[in-house]
Amino acid sequence: MRFEARTFWLPKDAEETAQYQDAFAVDAETGRAAIADGVSSAIFSGPWACLLSLGAVAEPPPLDDTAAFQTWLAEKRNAWAASVDTSKLTWYQRPKMVDGAMTTLLWLELVPSETGADGLATRYQLRTFAIGDSCLFHQRAGELLSWFPLENSGQFGLNPAVVASVDRQLDHLLAFKAAERECLPGDLLVLATDALALWAVERQESGEVVDWSRYWDYSDDDWRGEIFALRDAKQMRFDDTTLVLLRVIEERPVPPMMPVELVGPEPATHADELPTDSVAETFEPAEALSSDAAVVEGPVVEQTVAEEAVGAEAVVEEAALEQAESLIEPEARIQEGTPIADDAAKGGDSNEVMPARSAGAARAGADGAATAEADKHVDDATSASN
Repeated sequence: MRFEARTFWLPKDAEETAQYQDAFAVDAETGRAAIADGVSSAIFSGPWACLLSLGAVAEPPPLDDTAAFQTWLAEKRNAWAASVDTSKLTWYQRPKMVDGAMTTLLWLELVPSETGADGLATRYQLRTFAIGDSCLFHQRAGELLSWFPLENSGQFGLNPAVVASVDRQLDHLLAFKAAERECLPGDLLVLATDALALWAVERQESGEVVDWSRYWDYSDDDWRGEIFALRDAKQMRFDDTTLVLLRVIEERPVPPMMPVELVGPEPATHADELPTDSVAETFEPAEALSSDAAVVEGPVVEQTVAEEAVGAEAVVEEAALEQAESLIEPEARIQEGTPIADDAAKGGDSNEVMPARSAGAARAGADGAATAEADKHVDDATSASN
């Protein structure tokens, strides 16, 4: 494993967890992590954000190969379409399926640049890719080295660049920004969706550096209390708020068993769960913002109708699959997660999607890592009814 991780999330409306549209996935073994912010005014953006964040961690989009990227994105689009039971859509939901879901996406990878005598990495190159306004902050010894992909608070807007779940003939506007820099053990990598990222950038611009490391020892209650206070003081937008902290370490073997932690609530997949603006507003994606960072243009992608086996992305052992089948419909799985757990998620006839776990611990789950703690988290997540 190449980093340790802590994750925090809070819906726009704390009492309506089913409307949470963010997603994230991390895999400490491969050194990959992703975060996505689904557009609430589009339909079923939560499951779409789940699919892309997990997909970017399991198999990053091949941005340098147009044909391969077309295949990668088409597979994710097919999986999203397969997860929606159109027979249960309401009259006002059906027209929104034409435009589909939309989400921002940011992912990173720690690539070994120096190894020790044991062949394990002691230094890394940090490679980061993004479209939209979810951000990465790179901190070392309390000093903020950089943030990415936006350069200042004025670049945060209401219509960020996004990836759509259907081919709307707008894929030629996709422009993924890319950056690379050295990363050392002890560095802290912070992934944040736009509400939190904008707050942090504004503080940085005013001369107040955010000490991201203090969040490492926060409890969930501490996190929620601080976000509530910032919202009440009108210092932070009322929006889904997600934080992923990655503490970089010298590479070491993954423990044979790792604790299980669920990501968050189920994304809204019923008409009566969707926020009012999700059926009343129209969202138009903006072109990618200019930046000095390298830009990789996304190719046009043709949507196909082949069904995707999403579970194959996570390379899950047979035992883990058997364990998951008691909870899900195997033909409609959506995954999302943290660096310490992985499982398939539910996408059944009712258009519901269960919170899943990260690709990193699917291997451990196959060896029997479904512990009582995991059951507790499942019960808690279910009672929260995302």
